[in-house]
Amino acid sequence: MKKVLKWILIIIVVFLVGLFVATKIMSKNIPTGKTGPEAEALTNKILDRLNKPAWDSLQYVRWTFFRGEHHYVWDRTNNTALIEWSDYSVMMKLDNLTADIVKNGEQVLDTNDQYESIKATAWSFWCNDSFWLYAPFKLRDEGIKRTLIEEDGKQGLLVTYETGGTTPGDSYLWWVDDTGLPTSYDMWTSIIPIKGINSTWTNWEELPGGAMLAKTHKLGPVEMSLSNLMGGSTLESVGSSKNEFDR
Repeated sequence: MKKVLKWILIIIVVFLVGLFVATKIMSKNIPTGKTGPEAEALTNKILDRLNKPAWDSLQYVRWTFFRGEHHYVWDRTNNTALIEWSDYSVMMKLDNLTADIVKNGEQVLDTNDQYESIKATAWSFWCNDSFWLYAPFKLRDEGIKRTLIEEDGKQGLLVTYETGGTTPGDSYLWWVDDTGLPTSYDMWTSIIPIKGINSTWTNWEELPGGAMLAKTHKLGPVEMSLSNLMGGSTLESVGSSKNEFDR
């Protein structure tokens, strides 16, 4: 028995060392560039290509993410989101994080021990999944530093979230085609151990009004896709209703 435990311990140690080495080998440092007019010009090019005015005027968005398990309807005018997964349905006011929670068809009151945990889970899902929906439109959010990067004859836009969000300090290096349409970004985030790993932004779809959203992201061998993507000026145009949404 002692020999078995010894070999298990050796295997675990070897695995962890190998993982550490692989992470170090595959990671890369954040490049340095320059802030100023050129970085802002590339920012403008990206936002113009994606039609940010159309995105800003879009009132409702519906989408599904994460293996088809997380479902969202976003009332952007009131900044309220219906967040659903498994047996949970959470209506959250995103400005103050108040939430109406239903589990298995029954209301979960804020006096319930599960309430805060469910709300925190819904907020975590929202922060991650909405970022994969519309991150390029956040290039001029408050607290972001924008830097022009030049590598191998290409220009990229490095954005660093210096304040705000759930993970301040994260950086993303956007790569774009000649028209300004994003094709991928390199990521330096606190939750991913490999620094500078690349994810694609492809399969772009134009929503009513003209805003562009990417539906496919490949992160290494993993593909993450948005489905059931809809946008419109009414809840009915995104397959919802006031009765469903207003609670």
